Amino acid sequence: TRVSNELGAGKQQAARLAVYAMLLIVVIEAAFVAITIVLVRSVWGYAYSNDTEVVKYISVMTPLLATSTFMDAIQSVLS
Repeated sequence: TRVSNELGAGKQQAARLAVYAMLLIVVIEAAFVAITIVLVRSVWGYAYSNDTEVVKYISVMTPLLATSTFMDAIQSVLS
């Protein structure tokens, strides 16, 4: 909304600044979430099952989840 308001007012530089500011905020937040997901990967599986095979599988899959979360956050700003 901020970007479209600035563009509608003819302020291209302000719109560019708004995109850069939001992108910086989202990258920091997404990195925090992705790092947290990776750090708790060996514990997270126990929230769903006590079976060690399931816990190991979840531990293997969490880097993919972290990457997906990071990319999805950035995409939400750039779309």
